[in-house]
Amino acid sequence: ASMPKLMFDQCRMLAMDIQARDLRWIGCIPTPRYLWSLQHAGTFLLAILLIIMFVQEPIFWCGVWTINEKGPLIFTQICEESRPIRNVYSIVSCFAMLLYWALLMDFTLFSMRISAFVLVCGQVLADVGLFALALVFLVMAFATAISSLKHGIQDFSGVDPWLAGLLQMALGMFPRSDYDQFEREVAVLVSVAVFVAIVSVFLLNLLIAQLSQSYHDVFEDMQGFARLNRAGTTAATLTGIRAKNWSRFLEGLGFEERLEFNEGDVGLAGGIQVTEPANANLVTEDAIRRYGGSTAPTMPWPQEHEEPTEEDRFDRLERLISGSSKAGSRSKGRVKGSSSQEASSTSDK
Repeated sequence: ASMPKLMFDQCRMLAMDIQARDLRWIGCIPTPRYLWSLQHAGTFLLAILLIIMFVQEPIFWCGVWTINEKGPLIFTQICEESRPIRNVYSIVSCFAMLLYWALLMDFTLFSMRISAFVLVCGQVLADVGLFALALVFLVMAFATAISSLKHGIQDFSGVDPWLAGLLQMALGMFPRSDYDQFEREVAVLVSVAVFVAIVSVFLLNLLIAQLSQSYHDVFEDMQGFARLNRAGTTAATLTGIRAKNWSRFLEGLGFEERLEFNEGDVGLAGGIQVTEPANANLVTEDAIRRYGGSTAPTMPWPQEHEEPTEEDRFDRLERLISGSSKAGSRSKGRVKGSSSQEASSTSDK
């Protein structure tokens, strides 16, 4: 049911980019600009997979090409004509389901924390790619090195079995019982032990350290990028809304009406009022300052006359005490200086 809508959206965006000549070139191949968005590219790939599934649908093949004594086989997937295409259909449907779930990540925009987490995952994929590259290098190096050893293990004769076996060891999928056949070959056992130690001890811990540091470095910035992503999605959505519907929506918000701070206390316009229980946020001092007189914009803003509070009085008293203590210390210094001068004069005599 979603295939016609996906095809319509893809054709519409393609026509808009071609009409506006908004194309990007990959070598000598022009590509519509909308395909450079990861979300739109995933939707385009999903539309192609759904078309392939529609063509390879076993029910159609059984209903169109298979006729027995009771007539055509309708609403069944089991027939001779559908047997060659079942594997292709199952593989394509697997990738299509994965794309469906991947495209659902757009709903993470409703939560800034989840959206930032998804963006962080995208940023740290580079470190995971470096880990995968190093792992492939080690697997190929040790597979070719161990295969060149002279050993009597028949199940691991050649490079291909060692490639699969070392990859299984790195992923923790190698059967434990198969390690017993390495005990007879000391050189092979030492090589396998060195490979497992490098991957398990060094490479995995290095990956954990890289991911931790990358997550710490980019998470705070990703909060801002998540807000920008939500703002961009909101702006892109607003462009598809009709002007009549948008005007009706703005009128329904009532931004021209003044809001009440309390019952009968009319305030400013241009906001949305949200009520809450009186004991939800207790306020002991009114934060709204009110002034009597004319509200004309040409009138000057009234001067603020703040009454001294308890803290102001204590600060003033503290300044007085510190000033008096400094004055007393200076006077004591003068008295000591004069007395010392008098003592020196009498001794000279």
